[in-house]
Amino acid sequence: MSGDRFKLITVESDFGAGKKGAAHGPKALLKELKERNFEAIDIYNYLRLVPHEMPPSTDTPYGKNIENITNFQLKVCENISETLRLNKIPFILSGDHSSANALISGVKDVYANNRIGVIWIDAHADLHSPYTTPSGNIHGMPIAALMGHDHREMGNNQPKEITKTLWETLKKLGRRRISPKIQGKDIVFISLRSTEAEEERIIVKENIKVYNPDTIAQLGIEEVTNQTLQHLRNCEYIYVSFDVDSLDSSISTGTGTPVENGLTFDEGVYLLKRFSKLQNLMGLEITEINPSLDEARPMQKIIARLIETVFAK
Repeated sequence: MSGDRFKLITVESDFGAGKKGAAHGPKALLKELKERNFEAIDIYNYLRLVPHEMPPSTDTPYGKNIENITNFQLKVCENISETLRLNKIPFILSGDHSSANALISGVKDVYANNRIGVIWIDAHADLHSPYTTPSGNIHGMPIAALMGHDHREMGNNQPKEITKTLWETLKKLGRRRISPKIQGKDIVFISLRSTEAEEERIIVKENIKVYNPDTIAQLGIEEVTNQTLQHLRNCEYIYVSFDVDSLDSSISTGTGTPVENGLTFDEGVYLLKRFSKLQNLMGLEITEINPSLDEARPMQKIIARLIETVFAK
C-alpha cells in the first residue's frame, strides 16, 4: 500500500486529558518508527503542531483547560484544512482525543456540503458536554462538539459563562462555523465498552451504531468491518480515529484510561488495514499514547509495530 497519499501530522497536546503525558506520545511513536526504518509514510517531512502559548486557564471544572484547548484547536483546524487542499490525507498522531474536534472540523471546512462518516475505534464514546461530564476532561467531549449537542437535559452541571462561551466556539470551530458537522447515523463506534448512563441514552437517542466486545466476538472483525462500511455507504468521506485504549488492557496500558475486554492486536491491524485503503478516506488518526504510564511495556513500541504491520506490502 502506497503511503504517498498521506501527510504525517503530529498534534502534541494533552490539555484535554485527565493525566499528563500524552502530549509526548506522538514524538515517542515517531522516534520508534524511525528506529524501525519505517518507510511507508514520510516520517521525516512532517507537520508538527504544538501549543505555543499556555496562559493560565480560568478555573473551569466542567471544561478543564478549555481556553488553551480552544486556542490550540483553532490552529489545528486550519492546518488540517490546508493539508486537504494540497490533496494529501492527514495521517495524524495526536496526544489526547479532544483534538479530534479540530481534526474533523478541518475536514468539514473543506467538504462543507458533504456527509462525513466517522469510524470511532475507542473504549469510550466521548459524547459528554460541559453539562453532563463527570470529570471535566474535554477528551471525553469531541463527538458531542462535532454533533453540536449539549444534552443539557441529561446533566446536572452548571458550567461557568466562560466555559459556555468557549464550548460554543468549539462546536462551531472552523472558518465556516458549521454546526453540526456530523450526524449520529454517520458515526460507528467499534470496541466501545466504557460509557456513562448519559452517553448510553445519547447513543440511543441519536441512533449511533455500536460494535461492543460481545458483538465483535459474535460477528468476527471482518464482518464488523463490512457492516461498518455498509452503514456509512451514503457518506461521501470517511474519518477514522483509533484510540489505543480500543485495544485490550493486557496490551494497552500506556494510555490514560485502559479498559479490559478490548480488541486484540490482530483485530486492530485488520481494522486499520481495511480502513486506510478507503478511496474516500479523509483522515486517519492514532491517539492517546502516554509514554509516562507504562515504561515496562511502552505503548509506542506496540503501536509502531501495529502501524508497520498495517502498511506492510
